Amino acid sequence: MEQADRILELLRQGDKRGLELLFRSFYRPLVMYALKFVAHQEEAEDIVQEVFIRFWEKNSFQMVEHYLRSYLYQSVRNCCMDELGKMAEVKLESMDSLLDFADSEMPDETDWNTRIDDIYREIGKLPDRTREIFVAVVMGGKRYKEVAGDLNISVNTVKTTLSRALVTLRSNLNDRAYSLILLFL
Repeated sequence: MEQADRILELLRQGDKRGLELLFRSFYRPLVMYALKFVAHQEEAEDIVQEVFIRFWEKNSFQMVEHYLRSYLYQSVRNCCMDELGKMAEVKLESMDSLLDFADSEMPDETDWNTRIDDIYREIGKLPDRTREIFVAVVMGGKRYKEVAGDLNISVNTVKTTLSRALVTLRSNLNDRAYSLILLFL
């Protein structure tokens, strides 16, 4: 019996040894493959872990007949492309907002202080953990991995939480106030 077939058989039986065997057989090669698309080792590792988690949680192994290796590599590639697309969207949105801000007249001191007060008020409304992550990354300039280590959470959790915080702030602040936040990113 081929290794991939053995892994699939164990997973279908609900045997976690299949997950362990999957990890030992495919983790390193998939991380190396992901590094062809993303720049950082941690990001590649996060992507592969996310693929494994989805594979297990969504019972994707039930649908894979024989081509486990191909399925995993394609999943990692797709996840990398999604991640690169998200990064490009954020960068483009940030640049558009900054250009709008630059084109507009500079606010006077009162308007500036009002915007800053609005930002701090909305940051204060974020849930405690979300606020802690937002302040550490955006205002403290810490790296995702550093924040994850400090809070004993995964890098993906930091990214997701920060993304949600930005969505919340975007919806609760006017465009000019939100543009100031983008200056810190």
